[in-house]
Amino acid sequence: MRHEHFIKQHMLNIRNGIKVSFTVPTETTYHKPTVPPRYTPVLQSRGNRKPSVKSPFNWRGAQPSLDGERVMHFESSIELKAGRILRADRNVVELREQWPTVKYLGADGKMHKHTFDFWLRLKCGKRISVAAKPKDIVVSSGLLDILRRIYRMGVADYADSISLVTEAFANAAANANAEWILLSRRNRNEEEYQAAREFVAGMSGPMRFWDMLIVTPLVAYRRTAIWNLIDEGVLQPVEAGRITDASLLVKGN
Repeated sequence: MRHEHFIKQHMLNIRNGIKVSFTVPTETTYHKPTVPPRYTPVLQSRGNRKPSVKSPFNWRGAQPSLDGERVMHFESSIELKAGRILRADRNVVELREQWPTVKYLGADGKMHKHTFDFWLRLKCGKRISVAAKPKDIVVSSGLLDILRRIYRMGVADYADSISLVTEAFANAAANANAEWILLSRRNRNEEEYQAAREFVAGMSGPMRFWDMLIVTPLVAYRRTAIWNLIDEGVLQPVEAGRITDASLLVKGN
């Protein structure tokens, strides 16, 4: 965390009545997942293309696939964030990047190829091909025209619909929430989860995230459990946006 961000967060904590202890503990607190992590050889991406390793304009790199067995390449910050958000979404049961590659008839009358940034399948069975692009260049890049042409030619062989993702979807708040959800899934402790679920069972109205943490001796374990509850829809924020210690949570529907 940058120095100025730390100061801002500290001032926000004071304003919200959140008293964080800066005492250095005598012992290190480690995650204690009920299911120990598995470390297996990482499989190659199932995408049709691998972006270049470096770029002077966009981010480059890889993140885990939905099942954690493969790598998923990305070539922009929007793709990185969108990948995390989609992985954290429990409605998504299958996710691929840089796939499929389809042909379409261009404005010049010639056939061209386009590779979608993501392809996903939802619990309901719906398949969606997703293009990711910054909103400022969606039109100037010609992407909208390309997607229209592809859709008119028919997409039934590989998808049920086409979608466009910009930073309106892949924003910093949604990305931060997705990071916490993915981390908490990996470190879920069933005993702590059940204790947290029993604690929130008696809620009759909104309760602050921080107030759910300070009732336990180890805040880190309860924080993971609360995020598990958010992940499963047992709890949900009152307001949209980034979930912080000051966020109000209510029971899910």
